[in-house]
Amino acid sequence: MEYLLKKYGRKNPIRIQPNLLLFAHPSALKEIYWDPKCNTKSSIYGSGVFVPPHIFSTKDGEKHRELRKALGGAPWTIGSLKNNWEARFDDHILLLCNKLTENAKAGELILLGERVAQFATDVLTMLAFTEPFGFVKNARDEHRILETWRQSLGAFSFFSRLTLFHRYIGGMPGMGKLLFPPKTDIDGAGWVLGEAERQVNNGLRLMEKHQQPEKPDFLQHCLDARFDDKTPLSQAQREAQMVLLMQAGTDTTGTALGSTMRFLLTHPEKLERARREIESAEQAGLLSDVIKYEETRQHLPYIVASIKETLRLEPPATNLFGRVAPKEGKTIGEHYIPPGAEITTLAWIVQRDPETFGPDRLLFRPERWLDKTKAAEFESAIFNFGIGPRTCLGREVAYMELYKLVPELIRRFDYDLQDAGEFVIRGGISYNKDLTARLTPRT
Repeated sequence: MEYLLKKYGRKNPIRIQPNLLLFAHPSALKEIYWDPKCNTKSSIYGSGVFVPPHIFSTKDGEKHRELRKALGGAPWTIGSLKNNWEARFDDHILLLCNKLTENAKAGELILLGERVAQFATDVLTMLAFTEPFGFVKNARDEHRILETWRQSLGAFSFFSRLTLFHRYIGGMPGMGKLLFPPKTDIDGAGWVLGEAERQVNNGLRLMEKHQQPEKPDFLQHCLDARFDDKTPLSQAQREAQMVLLMQAGTDTTGTALGSTMRFLLTHPEKLERARREIESAEQAGLLSDVIKYEETRQHLPYIVASIKETLRLEPPATNLFGRVAPKEGKTIGEHYIPPGAEITTLAWIVQRDPETFGPDRLLFRPERWLDKTKAAEFESAIFNFGIGPRTCLGREVAYMELYKLVPELIRRFDYDLQDAGEFVIRGGISYNKDLTARLTPRT
């Protein structure tokens, strides 16, 4: 990609497929993704060929609007998360810290990237089904959800991009059963499919008995969801949303958590500054026993800057989020795009734009986010959670995890980094591998 940027520059679109144009400058983000006429996704989103498309894989713009209207709303807002779930977040953070303390006192090496990814998965399954699946409690990848998800990313990417497959072959009778693992599997993707079915069916049984959870989880929200004509989602649609939550919504936040810790551990001076900020806020009586989301946002600006800088440099989703130019065509800058042409950008590129972020754009420098005269310009070039009508519904969930767990890990432990590991990108999704450290609990 760097070769193409050097050859064609960042101002002009670059044809990377016969019908796909890449815009590399941040100014194109608003033009592509905020325009409601460009809300139809490109042909790359063929992953829903075997099952009803969920809210992420739905290509048609109008169908997506209907599905998002039914499924979105208050449960995903930061206010609802703080009121209904933050205390549960606190309990789970304490559980993780207690488990890490046990490991540290036993002198064990800790795969920190894996442990925070397991935490993120547990949190999302808690939000989805009230009770988490036990990743943190058991310190393991329950039912190999993370492992098999990562293993599938290569095939997922290949078949999504292979138009011939998802247009013609994938829709053939019986093909889904042939290629998908059975729901009777005891782990992996098959177990996830089976668990989605079990959870939906159990939720429906509880509704019949009027035994819904006191504080509705996301499953209950999905069961209650209605389209404009008051019809509920189908069984298959409900299961598809639950599968999305259990897979795509977990490892992405875990990646952001792991990357933030790795950047700080490999930049000791940054870690020390973050720790001093926490200690200063604590001495001033500004922090709770488990740091609240709002406390980080208001009193720990360097922690927030470190998280933002991590997301800028290592976006968890590095895919091509293509859109289709509308029937009247689309003008982006000085360039007219004909109807039906696919247009996209890439977080990895726009978030490293030299014009926006300067000559040190490749360096981890959280301080850049503390410059209030530049912060708005930087934010306009960030594409981690999407922008416009298809912004990620789970964005606030991710930020709550990041703003609470990162400062708590810095506050409670010293770190002896053993292996920085690597940031792996596969199939447009990224994850951390082999981030390893010895931990010492802080008093």
